[in-house]
Amino acid sequence: MVRRDVAVAALALAFSVTALYESAKLPFGTIHSPGQGFFPLSISAIILLLALLLLVQALTSRSRTVREESGRLAKVAALLVILAAYTFLLEPLGYPLCTFAAITAVGSYVVFAIWMSVPLPRGPL
Repeated sequence: MVRRDVAVAALALAFSVTALYESAKLPFGTIHSPGQGFFPLSISAIILLLALLLLVQALTSRSRTVREESGRLAKVAALLVILAAYTFLLEPLGYPLCTFAAITAVGSYVVFAIWMSVPLPRGPL
């Protein structure tokens, strides 16, 4: 696990340094009037800082257990299933209905019914 983190951090460092070099060639502008290089330079700097943070964490941490690795794999698989369902429902339902309705329904149910224990009407479904 540690070797992979070091490799990913090194790759992100190489990418961010290259992006910083190339974006520095573009006009930066100001905060109130950003130029073409403002966004790429800012994002490249953020990626550089995060890559350095990952590298430090990878070099100072101990190797994780296999059990934690399988838990992470299950979370990734669940996320991929949810994203695939969203992708397939997006075309027939449309973006506003698919996105807003799902976020609103699930979010309000979690907040009110689960966290606050407010009894909600059952409805026909």
